[in-house]
Amino acid sequence: MATSWFGIDQLIDRIEHHPSIGLIGIDLSEWSGGLATKFREEGFEWENWLARSMNRSDLWFGDVVSGHLWLYAGMPASMREDEGDSYLRAMAKRVREAIAAESVGKAGHTPTTSGQKERGIGYASLLGLKSDPIKDVVYDGVVKATERIRESLSGHRDWELRCELERLLAESSIKSVYQPIVRLGDGRVFGYEALTRCPEGSLFDGPLALFRFAEKNQMALALDRLARETAIRHSPALGAVQKIFINVTMSIINDPHFVSGQTVRWLSEKGMFPGQVVFELTERSSIDDFEAAKKILAHYRSQGYEIAIDDAGAGYSSLQSIVELSPDYIKVDRSLVRLADKDEMKKHMLRTFVRFAKKMNIRTVAEGIERPEELRLLRAMGFDFAQGYLIGRPSEFPAAANSGAIPKV
Repeated sequence: MATSWFGIDQLIDRIEHHPSIGLIGIDLSEWSGGLATKFREEGFEWENWLARSMNRSDLWFGDVVSGHLWLYAGMPASMREDEGDSYLRAMAKRVREAIAAESVGKAGHTPTTSGQKERGIGYASLLGLKSDPIKDVVYDGVVKATERIRESLSGHRDWELRCELERLLAESSIKSVYQPIVRLGDGRVFGYEALTRCPEGSLFDGPLALFRFAEKNQMALALDRLARETAIRHSPALGAVQKIFINVTMSIINDPHFVSGQTVRWLSEKGMFPGQVVFELTERSSIDDFEAAKKILAHYRSQGYEIAIDDAGAGYSSLQSIVELSPDYIKVDRSLVRLADKDEMKKHMLRTFVRFAKKMNIRTVAEGIERPEELRLLRAMGFDFAQGYLIGRPSEFPAAANSGAIPKV
């Protein structure tokens, strides 16, 4: 089939009809199993095959170059930029599976496994088609998609984890569990911390590995958005004065693509309001510009959200954050709470936190309480709230009791 370089002529004709377009590459030369002879023939009518097998007007042929099939895919106008890769990956898999279906019974063909379904595929969103030279944009897309094809064929663990993360995002597969936070004064449930969990059988060892990998691969914003949405949509029913604590990083809140209105919409759909949300700043990324951070947090506080500093006492950065940001809550790290009743240095540090917080009108939460002796000590010291396995383990459906949550010790 005669075509211009990477089908640019057709691409130009369709740009005005598709606000967002992506490039898909499939390596036909490294097919794992028998490939039908027709797909290897020079001049094979890919346009006709796509129309018949895929039946989509938003997917069209670009070129075949050095054994690589190149296609263009129009993406929905409502799709956010951070969703483009997941959409293109799913489309590439469907094309690959359609080719495999017509190759069944060919010599050497074996049933396609889950890993093989993504072998030899690459994709890239074509950003800047309406502002930059089209040839340059396509060239950059080819380079990016080719790198993904190379990764998929190399068998590297990073490629497997990237595919796993993209699957979790596309399928919204992560879940939230909720650990109760109780008032030490009367034992009533004050709120819940929402914690992200990977689905059973995930390639990630746990949520920490998941978020670290997302940050490393520039996918943290999409993962954070899904985690916040999941936490709110599945939140336990809250009373008017109860809170849900949601983990975020300063780098996420400061990202230009972070849309605070999304959180308000999810809260409204759940019958909740910003005053019931505490953004819990975690240690996953440090704060480089505290003046800018103060302005950003002041914006969210003006909407009713509250701020907590997590893991206080675990490192210098959390202590500096407390001084600079004047949070509404300090969550004292479990490392200071564990066996504190037997450690005079820990007792001194905990008392210092309580005295400082009371002077600054900051409420204190003791994390990681697992023993009655720890609970008695923290209550006597004047901590406001408590959290830990002794009080309640994280659960998708935590008990709704408002009293009696603290063991009688």
